[in-house]
Amino acid sequence: MDIKRALPRPQLRGVVRSFEERRAELGSAVLSWPVPARPHQILNIHLADPYRVRIDGGPANVTPEVSLVGPQTYRRAHVYLTGVVHVFNILLQPTGLNRLVGIDMKCLVNQDPAASDALGQIAIALGDMVRAAEDFRGRVAAAERWLGMLLDKREPDGAIEHASRLLLAARGDVRIEELVGKSGLSASQFQRRFAAQVGVAPKLFARTVRFDRALIARRRAPCKPWTEIIHELGYFDQAHFIRECRAFAGLPPRSLSGDWNNIFFPGDD
Repeated sequence: MDIKRALPRPQLRGVVRSFEERRAELGSAVLSWPVPARPHQILNIHLADPYRVRIDGGPANVTPEVSLVGPQTYRRAHVYLTGVVHVFNILLQPTGLNRLVGIDMKCLVNQDPAASDALGQIAIALGDMVRAAEDFRGRVAAAERWLGMLLDKREPDGAIEHASRLLLAARGDVRIEELVGKSGLSASQFQRRFAAQVGVAPKLFARTVRFDRALIARRRAPCKPWTEIIHELGYFDQAHFIRECRAFAGLPPRSLSGDWNNIFFPGDD
């Protein structure tokens, strides 16, 4: 699969982590993977054949041309790709979508709606602008124009933005009490604002960030023992990681093979 990736211009890095484009000619072959719990917020604009997604074991349905994927807290989806794959992704910061449009992110947890259902006509405008561009650089520029128009209308909540990005950078290994202490908010205020702007409570966000990093580490070094990965990421012990693996992937670590090797890790492949 051909992958292109670009960072946003500095003014947008408070709301966007990266832009990405994936292309592949699969023909009749099917590439699939399960989607475990993960912290990401992603806007997908399909430029060729859409994905098909099976939710909670139901039928595999076609994804919308422009879709929005919120944070996932368990393994609810299985993705299938075939034909001509060409998708442009906007990987958002944890508070990015809330900052852009003021949406309460709790309503997008374990959801992947058509972007227009969640954002209205502005999502249709984004799809039109991206599809009108001639190449990846042009699509990035179009997305940046769209983001810039929204960003100009809203001010950031520095405390939650800083805390959530710190949790990402630290791979989830930060004490929540420390973040509360630095935020200038009470513990209850911090919890409420974090859930509204990120989607989930800070502790659950940290857990999904850490688990996502564990899967990425395993992808990058398939022969590396889980015990080393677990130690590097600060899990208490192997039993702790096995419990997290069952909660977030529905399987023990030894079973994460086959389609699990195909998982799309936005911004980190």
